[in-house]
Amino acid sequence: MELASGCHVIQTHLLICSAASSYVGLTVGEEAVLPCFNHGDPNGTETKWKTKQITISWDSNQLTSRWNQMYMSDGRSSGNFSLIFTSLMLNHSGWYDCYEQLQPGKNKLINAYELRVCPKSEPLTEFFLEGEEVVLSCNSNLTDNVMWYRQTAQVNDVILNTRSIKTANYPKDLDGRINASDPPTFLVLSNLSLADRGEYWCAVFYKGVCVSVTKTVLVEWDPFGINSMFYRVYSSLMGCALLGMVCVLITVNLKTRRRDQASLNTRKTAAQTLRQKRNGVEEEGD
Repeated sequence: MELASGCHVIQTHLLICSAASSYVGLTVGEEAVLPCFNHGDPNGTETKWKTKQITISWDSNQLTSRWNQMYMSDGRSSGNFSLIFTSLMLNHSGWYDCYEQLQPGKNKLINAYELRVCPKSEPLTEFFLEGEEVVLSCNSNLTDNVMWYRQTAQVNDVILNTRSIKTANYPKDLDGRINASDPPTFLVLSNLSLADRGEYWCAVFYKGVCVSVTKTVLVEWDPFGINSMFYRVYSSLMGCALLGMVCVLITVNLKTRRRDQASLNTRKTAAQTLRQKRNGVEEEGD
């Protein structure tokens, strides 16, 4: 799935672009992609990636991928030199620059990304009706830096980033419908609509390191859905009805077996009595 500004979602792993072209990686162990496209002359220049640890080029791909779970796409024909992480780790956090080496000592920057990798977390689910409000919370007491962002069917964007934005600058569609605590470990969304359905993430950073993530999934409340009281009562009644039917079947089966057993015993007794009478007649004849 391709997002705005070249962001990507790979399987269940979410990558969100902020205004500063930075990425936030949410799940350790998932695959991630940092896009980089250069359609220049592959024979005259070379496209590379630079991180705080190493410089990645096509020649270094195999060695790099073996020790750090990442490699660069072969873009010599397609122009796609994206950096691919086969399994994200916490130490992958940092800045990644994709650049074109024009000549020794002269480089042209193509893309710059800040990758934030956070620990895994179990999602929460909140149900809502249109027009209601919901409170989203972060599972952390740390307040060094809090970043809120969302992924819905319509948008994928940052709601609030306390590191780069000191004052709230919310998306237009949330204007007048959102309030944040101070520090912003809670968000209140009001006058909810179906367009607000989706995933809302809160990532907490301490000294530049992501220490926790809270994921909340907003789901429209269906009065007849699987999580509704109607469904629960209906399921309970159906369960009781099925249990009653099973009990009836067991009772009928037991009665039938007892009746058959009684009939068999009667036939056995009658046969035994008849044999005894025959034996008695034979003895008298002798």
